[in-house]
Formats: sequence, C-alpha cells, structure tokens
Amino acid sequence: MTRNLRISAVFAILVLSAVSSFAQNSPSYGTNALVGSVIDVDSGQNQLQVESDSNPGSRITVETDAVTTQYRGFGTVINNKPEIFVGTKGFSNVRLGDRIEVRGSSRANGIVTADTVTLLGRSVPASPTGVGDTRSPTSVSTPTDVRPTTSATTNTVEGTIRQINVNEGRIVIQTPQRRMMTVRTYRNTPVVYRNQTYQVANLEIGDAIRVEIDPRDAQLDEVGARRIEVTRSVQENDTGRTGGVVTTLIGTVTRSESGLDYAYVDDGRGEVRVDMNEAEDPNGSRVHARDLHAGDHIEITGSFNRTGDIFLASTVRITSGSRVEVHAPISSYSLVTITATVTETLEDSATLGMRDRDANRDFRLWAAEDLVVRMKAANLTTTASALRVNDIVLLKAFRDADGNLIAQTMKLRNR
Repeated sequence: MTRNLRISAVFAILVLSAVSSFAQNSPSYGTNALVGSVIDVDSGQNQLQVESDSNPGSRITVETDAVTTQYRGFGTVINNKPEIFVGTKGFSNVRLGDRIEVRGSSRANGIVTADTVTLLGRSVPASPTGVGDTRSPTSVSTPTDVRPTTSATTNTVEGTIRQINVNEGRIVIQTPQRRMMTVRTYRNTPVVYRNQTYQVANLEIGDAIRVEIDPRDAQLDEVGARRIEVTRSVQENDTGRTGGVVTTLIGTVTRSESGLDYAYVDDGRGEVRVDMNEAEDPNGSRVHARDLHAGDHIEITGSFNRTGDIFLASTVRITSGSRVEVHAPISSYSLVTITATVTETLEDSATLGMRDRDANRDFRLWAAEDLVVRMKAANLTTTASALRVNDIVLLKAFRDADGNLIAQTMKLRNR
C-alpha cells in the first residue's frame, strides 16, 4: 500500500511538471502580442504564416476565424472613426509583407488562434477591400485610430475642379502639371473656405482646392480626401469676368480639347477656357479648337458665362502664327497618302500638326496616341505619341465628310 502511494505521488509530480512545461512553451498572445511580417497567405484555410520579430527566420501559423476575428488599421476612416473589418472581409485585406500584430491564444502545436489582427505597416500602399465598421461587434464604444497620426502621414495635392459627382463621392481635379486626378470624398469630409466649414456638395466646377490626403491610401491617379481647402472660389468676382458682357480676350493659345471644342488661352493672368462651339473668323467661316495651334496669338470677341469660368467665343482673329484652313480641299479621294513633316506633337495638342512636303501646306492629323508607327530599321516600331517635331513620315489617312484627316498607317523616314 505504501509502495503504491509512493508511485502515485511520483506520477503526480511528473504530470504537474509536464503541465508546467507545456504552459511555458505555449504562451498566450492576449497580453504579449505576436509581432511580425506576413510571409504567406492561405485564403482557403484562413491561415497566415508570420515571421516573428523576436525570432527571425521562424514561421508561425496564425489561424483566423471567418466570422469573429477583427482586423484593425487596414481601412480608412468613416465619420472620423477608423474602419474595423471582421471575418473574411478583413482577411481579404491582408497582403504579403504586411507587418502585423496578432493577439489571441496559442495551442500545443504552436498554432496561434487570432482574436485581433492589427496592421502596423506595409511597404506597398493598397486600398482596402470592402467597407468596414466603426466599432467592434462585441463593443459599444468607439475604438481609437491605431494608425499613425495625421501630421506624420498626410500630404497635399492641389488642382482645379473639372468634374463633381457628389452621390458617388468623387471629384476630378486638374493639377498645375495638367494631370487629371480623382479625389474620393466621404459624406463628412470637411470643406474649408475662408475659415468657414462647408460640405462637398458646396464645391463648384472651377474651384481651386488643396486636398489633404493620406499617402498610404494614395494611388497614381486617385487619392482619398481627409480635408479639402478651397484656395480660390470660381465665384470670386475680382477677376473682371462679368457674365454676359461682350469683351475681347487677348492672349496665347496653350492647348486645346478638340472633342469638347475647347481652347485654352493664357491672357497673362492665368489660363482661360474658351468655348469654340459658335466661333467664326472675320469672314464668317467656322473656327474650331482644332484649328488653333499652341503658341498662336489671338484676339477673341465674346463674353464669359454666368460663373465666369468659360469664355464663349464669337469672333476669332489670329494675330500671329499660321491659321489652318480645315475645309481646304485635300484630295478628291477619301483615302490619301501624304509625305509630311511633324510641326506639333500630341504632347502639345489633341491632334498632330503636319506640313505637306509636296504642297507646302499645313494640316491637322487625328491619330490615337498608341497608333503604331514603323521606323526605318527593320522590325522596329514606335507610337504616334513618341513622334517629334521635324520627324518626316509617310502616312495614309482617311478623310471624313468634314475634311478631318484620320491616320491609318504611318512610317518614319528619318529614323
């Protein structure tokens, strides 16, 4: 009997020792979080492989729950509160290379079961997938923003509003570099003008704005707005642009938008958009934006519209530069072949400026930017957007009913 009691006591000590060792080797990640980088993502099993910061080279499996695991720091801000993603909606936002913090519990086989996953940083910006919530499913309080402060991460971009879609929360602006950029807004995005706060719906086409953005949420041509400041309102009436009053606009053509029949003229105080839909020359012949060249000095009689952001042209006079007569006869055939010299590239205009080397006459050529242009060397090609001034090309073009020449094929003669 005594011998059996001794054996039982020894066995109990061994069991307690094993339990103690297991507790030491299987720490809870509820207090001491697992921090590391994501090295593999298994969407089918909802599992992540993480290399721990405290043990470089290690590979720890993190199991997430498709319903309950919370993801923080992966979204933007809704109503000035950070988004929280839950379950599979959050798992889809995890990227390879993300540096994350995992809180949860570990099992005997070294697998960590995650309760929360927090994004600490990522090397490549990526927009969130889906829309999150502003509070966790099990909490009635609003969480604090776990991302870096605004002063540490924000940047700004400036431009003039060209399009507004309040319902979709999108604004298209044109930067000083003439680059078009989409700005995403939210219902409560603050708009500040002269120290007064307004809503996005109060913005107007032509307003000059400065957008405060988060660089991590920025893409090449689309950014999210934290705050919008109006630096110049289109309704400011100190520009001398009184709507409906006939006046003369004098300046230099900077560029044109043939599709909209707009020309842009620098009058010495800034760029003015000119609507050429009703424009004529002094002889009564129609003049379109495509007829004007960058650098032409012109005088335009007309008036500004009600808001003063568009000049409605009536009579156009070119005081220097050569005016292209679009309706001059080109050929009696619809398909023509011309050897011409490039006088203006697609970088400066919506159409190519060309000079017919045989007839010594200027004309405009419609060409897609990615139209393939064959070069002199065998099997080498370029595109119409890469053509340079003084390049010599042999082209075939279709002439439409309005006399417009539309490029079909082009071949370089000088390179």
